[in-house]
Amino acid sequence: MPEVEIPQEFGSKEDKRVGIKIAVIAVIMAIVSAYGKNAANDMIINEVKASNGYAWYQAKRIRAALNDQAISQIDLDLLGQPSDAQREAMGKLKKELQEKNAEYKKENDDLLKAADTTKAEAALAGKKNDAFDRAEIALQVAVVLCSLTLLTGSATFSQAGIGLAGLGVVLAGMAFFQKPDAPKPEAQQPPAATAPASPTGSSTPAAK
Repeated sequence: MPEVEIPQEFGSKEDKRVGIKIAVIAVIMAIVSAYGKNAANDMIINEVKASNGYAWYQAKRIRAALNDQAISQIDLDLLGQPSDAQREAMGKLKKELQEKNAEYKKENDDLLKAADTTKAEAALAGKKNDAFDRAEIALQVAVVLCSLTLLTGSATFSQAGIGLAGLGVVLAGMAFFQKPDAPKPEAQQPPAATAPASPTGSSTPAAK
């Protein structure tokens, strides 16, 4: 009479519980990974925006410096003996340059403030990305430890994995509510722009 094999239930209840724990940890890890990638993208985008803002700031400072040089040249020319028509034209040009520089100053204040804000946002996103990375590593190790329980049957690995998963969740929470660094007492501005010297003694063309 042939032997009849009695089918056995695949896996114990404990193994199923460990499998559920691994699945839950994996879902949390996927969410943490997504937040980390978003933080990395925000960091890159804000760094580019801040760099462009500082570039515009410096460009307008150079234009203002060129206008100041042209204004100084006009003042020198007015010390001579220009005709009434020339004096009127130079006075009009000087006024236009002064108004343009006042406009540049206001624009530069806004550009610098926006660039500093964007740079701070990039730094904050970088801190969040690093924190999410640490949380993800903790969760990955937690999955490995729980998996060892299925291979060895030792509940110690499962307990260690759950504890490490809890640490990963705490790290992810801290990353999510990460605060920006305290602003420095004195913000460091880019170096002052210097207008290129005029190659001749003639009047410098106005930069608008």
